[in-house]
Amino acid sequence: KRRIIGDTFMHVSERIQKELGLDPDNTCLAQGTLRPDLIESASSLVSSKADAIKTHHNDTELVRELRKKGRVIEPLMDYHKDEVRELG
Repeated sequence: KRRIIGDTFMHVSERIQKELGLDPDNTCLAQGTLRPDLIESASSLVSSKADAIKTHHNDTELVRELRKKGRVIEPLMDYHKDEVRELG
């Protein structure tokens, strides 16, 4: 379910970008991925040896591909919830 939600969001995002006349290859999507999300989904951004605890809508294979292409940015990815609250 989470993968479906994440991938659907990415596809809808690309469709909306096209409707707005934006070039998806030159447009970035910022999302609020936090460090625990990446740890739990065993992202290589935080560990090369971790096993996935659960999947996250913001760390699907499609998101990982777009991240590698520089099309997804995650300015909060090094922070935990308490740190984000403090920043806010």
